[in-house]
Amino acid sequence: MRRLIPYVLLLTAVLILSACESHAVLSKASFAPDTISPNADGAQDATSIHYELGRKANVSIYLQDAAGQRYYFRNNQPRPAGVYDVLFGGVIDGKLLADGDYTWVIEATDETGQTQSGQGKLTVQGGEKNPPQITKFTINPKEFTPNQDSISDVVTINVDLNKPASLLVTLQNILCNGSNNPPPDKPTLVCAPFPLGEKEGSLRKPGEEGLHEFQYDAGVTLGAEPPPDGTYVVTARMEDAVGQVQTLTDTLTIKDGGIPLAEIADGTVNFSRSSLLVGDTLYFTLTVENYGAVPIRTSGPLPGYVYNLDGNYNVPGFAEESGAWRVGIDFDTSQRQYPFRWAVGGPNDLITETIEGKTYYYLPPNSKAQITGGIKITSKPPRDPLYFWAGLIHEDVEIADINSHVDPHSITIDQP
Repeated sequence: MRRLIPYVLLLTAVLILSACESHAVLSKASFAPDTISPNADGAQDATSIHYELGRKANVSIYLQDAAGQRYYFRNNQPRPAGVYDVLFGGVIDGKLLADGDYTWVIEATDETGQTQSGQGKLTVQGGEKNPPQITKFTINPKEFTPNQDSISDVVTINVDLNKPASLLVTLQNILCNGSNNPPPDKPTLVCAPFPLGEKEGSLRKPGEEGLHEFQYDAGVTLGAEPPPDGTYVVTARMEDAVGQVQTLTDTLTIKDGGIPLAEIADGTVNFSRSSLLVGDTLYFTLTVENYGAVPIRTSGPLPGYVYNLDGNYNVPGFAEESGAWRVGIDFDTSQRQYPFRWAVGGPNDLITETIEGKTYYYLPPNSKAQITGGIKITSKPPRDPLYFWAGLIHEDVEIADINSHVDPHSITIDQP
């Protein structure tokens, strides 16, 4: 009897092990209901796929039409043991299955190569007949320079939808090759797709049928560093209420991107005299430093130009230019802000760039230029003495606090 007990225990263990090994790889495979009408009307738009795995396995779920064509919803995907439920609305790889009768198959293969499957019938009827289509997708300009020089600073992306649908437009560096992970040779590259927002004030609300406009300035207007220079993939993805998807891509190149940074060096302005007579000329000298990583655009007049006190930059034709940097001189009784303005460098300081046949002038990054100019005192001003000061103006953008009202000097002006 003592010898029988171990034998019984051993037999029991073997039976338990055999029972565990006999657990089915796949069980209770089903599609319910067996008819769907995927048209987003809220009635039988989807079916519930249910299956149970007795142990770890690779799972495939596909539908087969009358001609034998297979449409894979899942293809050899690893799954741990467990109970699985997922909704299926008739869309595979972004496209809706055509109306008709299909055989569904759920197939599971465990680590030993043992395969079990279940199958049944699914009917698709009354499906959405109008697939999503992006009828227009344009990027202008294809190369842009987000550096606040008002030349190709903003890119406009237009996307036209043939029906109501969700729309997502993203930007991703082409070096990422479609992956969210950076390549081994570029470990610091940001590869997560960056979503772009629709232009504020657009006539159409997000998701409506029709033309949608996106504007992108790389964040420079808000003081953010733009993405690194290079080529980017722009992706427009629309998805309708049924789940059908259309995706289009194009490329966009970012060049000379960066936040412009410049100041009047040492916050110092040297004026030629502290006392003048009507008819004399007040001269100044200061230094502009571009301490940023991008060139700053400028416009005339060149240093050395002399204005009349009762004039301004518009009189000789040096009107404001959006995005241009200029040195300005202002004084107490001036009727406009910084009426006298000069370029931030001379011919030996500036570099040129020709864009669409027009030449533009830039002070290079990490460089300095000495600026001089004059103001002829054409009449005695209503106040005496006057304070004169300098400023560094980024026209139609800003006058930074550090560059505003720089180094005021009291100047006396008398009649001869």
